[in-house]
Amino acid sequence: MYGSHGNRRFIRPRGKLFKEQVAEICKGLPSFGNQMLELSIILFPRDKRLMDISNSIKGIEDAMQDAGLFNNDQQVCKITIERGEKIKGGGCEVTVKPYFHAA
Repeated sequence: MYGSHGNRRFIRPRGKLFKEQVAEICKGLPSFGNQMLELSIILFPRDKRLMDISNSIKGIEDAMQDAGLFNNDQQVCKITIERGEKIKGGGCEVTVKPYFHAA
């Protein structure tokens, strides 16, 4: 999603498209505001190449934050991430819910 050139960081075209798609999906959903959150993420690779699934977290968080789903990705207290089956074009499924620390 992100690229760099020297000291500059930028969003690649594929990343811009992803952010637009996330914004469209989140349109009309209520915002979690400043609430502490838990994310569950399933990543569906687009091909058989190995992927480092932990590298996908930041782009997903940033896209949801930019879409207004929550105010700041620092609100995320718990993340569960898993690799799903390969699908054409790839994809992800994200569940966001309030985080309640079990005492």
